[in-house]
Amino acid sequence: MNWPTSGKLTCAAFICLGVVAVGVGGREEMEDALWTLNPSQIKGKLERHGDPVAKASRGLPRFLVEDSKSEGEFKKNDMSWAEGIYLPLRDPSLVPSDKCRNDVDAIIKVLESPVLQGVLTLQNRYWFAYLVDSWGKTGDGILDGNFFLWGMPSECPMIYVQEDLGRPWNINATFSGRYCLVYTDTSLVTETTPADSPTVRVGASMLNTAIPAFLQFGTCIPSSCTSEDMMVSLEATMSSAGKKPRHVDCFEEKELDGGDIAYIVVLAILGALMVGGALVDWLIGERQNLREGPLRFLLVFSVSGNLKRIFQINNKQDPSVISCLHGMRVLSMTWVVWGHSYAFKTTVSKNALGMYRLTNKVIDQTLVNASYSVDTFFFMSGLLVLYGVMREQQRSGRVNWFLFYFHRFIRLSPAIAMTAGMAATLSKFALTGPYGGEVQRSLVDSCRAYWWKDALFVSNIDTQHFCLGQCWYTAVDTQIYICLPIILVPLLWKPNLGLLWMAFVTLVFFCVTPILIGAFHAYPDSFFLANLGYEANYNIHTYEVPWSRAYAYLVGCWAGWLIFKTQNVKVKLAVWQALLGWLVAATIASLVIYGIADYNSLGRGDSFFAKVLPVWMAALYGGLGRGAWALALLWVVFACHTGYGGLINEFLSHPSWQPLSRLTYSLYLVALPIQAMYMGYVPLPLYMDHTSTIVQTSGYLFVGGLVALWLSLAIEAPIIGLEKLMIRRPAPKRD
Repeated sequence: MNWPTSGKLTCAAFICLGVVAVGVGGREEMEDALWTLNPSQIKGKLERHGDPVAKASRGLPRFLVEDSKSEGEFKKNDMSWAEGIYLPLRDPSLVPSDKCRNDVDAIIKVLESPVLQGVLTLQNRYWFAYLVDSWGKTGDGILDGNFFLWGMPSECPMIYVQEDLGRPWNINATFSGRYCLVYTDTSLVTETTPADSPTVRVGASMLNTAIPAFLQFGTCIPSSCTSEDMMVSLEATMSSAGKKPRHVDCFEEKELDGGDIAYIVVLAILGALMVGGALVDWLIGERQNLREGPLRFLLVFSVSGNLKRIFQINNKQDPSVISCLHGMRVLSMTWVVWGHSYAFKTTVSKNALGMYRLTNKVIDQTLVNASYSVDTFFFMSGLLVLYGVMREQQRSGRVNWFLFYFHRFIRLSPAIAMTAGMAATLSKFALTGPYGGEVQRSLVDSCRAYWWKDALFVSNIDTQHFCLGQCWYTAVDTQIYICLPIILVPLLWKPNLGLLWMAFVTLVFFCVTPILIGAFHAYPDSFFLANLGYEANYNIHTYEVPWSRAYAYLVGCWAGWLIFKTQNVKVKLAVWQALLGWLVAATIASLVIYGIADYNSLGRGDSFFAKVLPVWMAALYGGLGRGAWALALLWVVFACHTGYGGLINEFLSHPSWQPLSRLTYSLYLVALPIQAMYMGYVPLPLYMDHTSTIVQTSGYLFVGGLVALWLSLAIEAPIIGLEKLMIRRPAPKRD
C-alpha cells in the first residue's frame, strides 16, 4: 500500500491541509477554524473577487429574466490582463514565434471589440466564446478548497479558427485550440514583499498573494504556441506577485515510440503462447504421454488450464491449509484499494479543505488508519514463510536455501516488471485529462527511468525516485525475507535455542520504532492528520523501512510456528478461554484503529485541529500499534485454524474467497496504476465524499480484477508452472 504513495500520497494530501491553514488563515493559534478570516482578510477577498451577493445578482438572475442592453455595450474592452495568464505575451523577447504572437494578437482584437464579435457571430463563428468559456476561472467553493480551476477542457479542442479579415480589422490567423493546465509553485513572497505590490486583473487570481501557491487553472491557447511560450509568459507576469509557475502541461497527441512497440511485441508473444497453449491443451485432451513430453512447456501458458486452476474451489478440509487466510487476504486488499482511492482522489478534489468532514467521526478512523492493512500482509508473509520452511524441513529433512531465494525472485519479479512496463508505455494513452501531465511525470516517466528498482526490490532505498509507488512493500518484505534465515537456521538446528533467539530479535524490533519516533519527533505511521510540529519525513524513518516493519512480520513468524506445532494436536480451550481470547483481540484491534481519534482527525469538538499528540504517546502508539495489530491477527488465525473461530472462521474460510485470494498479488500490482491513470483521465475535478469514493473503489476492484486476471494468466501462472517443471523439490525423507 502506498497511501502516491502506500500512505505516502494520503500523507502528502493531508499535510497539504496544514499548508492551506497557514496560507489562508495566517494564524498561529491552531484552535482557530481553518476558514476563520479577520476583517482585513474578508475586505481584501471581497475587493479581489467581488461581493458574492452582487455577483449572484448580476449572474443567473440576469441570465434568466433580463434581455436589455446596458450602456456602453459597444465600447472597446480591455483584455490586456489575459496576456501572460491565459494567453502568451506578445513580447518577441519572450515568445520568438511570429505565428504564435500573430494568433494571440488576433484573439485579443476579437475579444476587445464587441463589434467584431458581432460580425463573426453573424457568420456563425463562435470560436472566441468557446475559447474564453473553456478558461478556468475563480469559481464557487474557494473557502472549501476549490483550487483546481480546470475550466472546460473539452471545449478547447473544438476550436478551429480560419480568419482573414482586411481593414479595419487586419486579422489573418489560422489555428486550433490547445488546452493547457497551469500549476503554480511555492510562493516567493517574503517579509519584504510589499502588501500592495503591482497586480494584474486575472480571472484565476493567479497574482493574488492570498491564494495558495498550489492553485491550478486551465487555459486554451492557439496551437501555434507551445507550453514553453506559456511558461515564460507566466514567469514574467506572476513574478510581480512573488509567485511562479511550476508546470504548464499542454495537451499533445501521443504517438507510439520504440518502448511502446517493444512492449506490444512482448504482449503479442505472450498472447500467442497463451492461445497456443490453450489450443494444444484442447487438442491433446487427456493423453498423458503428450502432456509429459516437450509440449508440457507450452501447456503452462494454456489460458483454459490456468483459468481452471485459478477458479478452482477446494471444499475438502485440509489440516495443513490455513483456510482463513483466503478471506483475510481479500478483505485486506480491498481495504488497501479503498484507502488508495481517497489518496488519489485528493489530487483532483475540488473540496480539499472540506475533506475534514471525512475524518471527524470515530468510524472514519477505519479510513484514516487503512495503512494497517499493509501490516496484515506483513503478518501473513511471516506466517506463511516460517510455516512453509518448517513443513519442508519436516517433509524432506533439509531446506534448499538457494531455492528459498530463487523462488522468491522468480515468483515476484516478472509480474512487477510486466506491470512497470505497462505503466511506462501504454498507460500514457489513457492520460487525456488535465491532470494527465502530472501522472505522465509521476508514473510513465518515472517507470521508464526507475522500473528496475521495483524489479530488484530496492525502491524503498531512495523514496524520491521510484516507479510503482506500492512496490515499497515488496522491497521491504523481500529485504526482511533475505535476512530471515538468521532466525530460521537456529530455529531448525536447535529449536529451543532458536525460540529464545527469535524472542530476543522480536523484542528488539518492538523497541526500534518507538525509539525512532522519539528521536526524530516523527508522528506515527498512520497519523495522517498530525499537527505541523511533527517531522514530515515519517516515511524515511518509520514507514518504508524494514526495521520498522519487521516486528509485524515476526509476529507472523510466531503464528506460523504456533500453528506448525499444533498441526497434529487437538487444541482444547474452555469456553471462557476462547471468549477471553476474542475479547482481548477485539479490544486491541479496536484501540489500534479507533483509540486516538481525538488526535487523528479534524473538526471534532470545539477545536478544528486534532489535539497535539505528546511525543511519549506518539512513540507508544506508533511504536507498538502495528505489533499490537499483528498480535490481534495472531489470535484470529490461531482460533480459526484450531476450531475456535465460530462464525468468523466460517466467513473467512468460506471457499468462495479462494479464487479472489489467488489474484490478490496481481491486483496489488495493477490497482494503483489504474487508479493513477483514472486521475489522469478525469476531465473535471471530483468531489470528495464517502459514497462516491466507495462506488469508485468498487470500479477499481472490478477493472483491476480483470487486469489482474490477465496478469496472472500471462505471467504468474506460467512462471509457477515453469518453475515446477525445471526445478525438482527434494524427495521426502525416509522414516
